[in-house]
Amino acid sequence: MITHTVKTLVAATLLAAAGSAAFAGANYIKVGEAQNTNSGVTLELVRADSDGVIYAYDARTGTDGKVLGSTAVKAGANSDVRVNFKTPALNDVLAVLYTDDTTTPSATAQVHESD
Repeated sequence: MITHTVKTLVAATLLAAAGSAAFAGANYIKVGEAQNTNSGVTLELVRADSDGVIYAYDARTGTDGKVLGSTAVKAGANSDVRVNFKTPALNDVLAVLYTDDTTTPSATAQVHESD
């Protein structure tokens, strides 16, 4: 009985670790609630497979527009990532994660302006 329980626990631990390892490679941005986007935004969670940078753009112009602000992130999970703006945003904001270079986005998310 004890041997069976130990084997079950070991198998469950291995499955959990394998699942976490597979999940750890995913790049994504979790925005959270709508925000006042005048001076910056706070991203609830940013997961990066390597060190990177978050750039914030006006959502109307996307990555072709002016950079409102940026901040560095570390590989792994980064919580409550604050991006302060040099130029106020008047609308929704596009948050873009770059990890390998600044030409190909690794993840994007739109931050909605609160009413």
